[in-house]
Amino acid sequence: MAVRVNNVVQRSIAPFEIAKGVIASLWKSSFMQDTFVRGREVFEKYQRSVIGDLAKLSVKNWLEEQGFGVTDWDDVRNSWRSQRKDYDLQVNNHNIEIRSSISQYVNIRDVLRNEHIIHPCNVRVKEVTIQAFFANKNCDELWIVSWALKRHLENGNLRSPRRIGPRLVDFYLMPFTHRNARPMNALLRFLRT
Repeated sequence: MAVRVNNVVQRSIAPFEIAKGVIASLWKSSFMQDTFVRGREVFEKYQRSVIGDLAKLSVKNWLEEQGFGVTDWDDVRNSWRSQRKDYDLQVNNHNIEIRSSISQYVNIRDVLRNEHIIHPCNVRVKEVTIQAFFANKNCDELWIVSWALKRHLENGNLRSPRRIGPRLVDFYLMPFTHRNARPMNALLRFLRT
């Protein structure tokens, strides 16, 4: 099932999402460890954390607008020192991870043609992975593009190395044209089960 332009959820980032993302990232950035990018300074970790939190909060608010009760891991965590998390968001006992990036493309059509659901192989895959892209470096508009189930994403055929600085790192890369890349309206049906 290919994802089409009209399936992509477009959202402006709200001021309260920015405030909450900045505060949460301040708390956790000094305790963050390197995952696939090595040697990042604390400020760079903070910046990446803010981007991730903005995407997570925007997805959370979208799901709440669709009538779901949503739990944010940052609201229930026991410690900011731990990087371990069971989920980014949880809906009806479904554990969701949000993967986000800043788009290298100027429109959604090019993102759908050239990008993927991207998940590092060395990070535990949650039940549902949602892929979102910020429309630009200002991070003021988010494109919530697609989602996939863990069993479909952890497919050996989707595993591929990408160069991160001087190193090759393995990622699961599911094209948006893949039969298991799902449109966002299908997520709403899945989360009701």
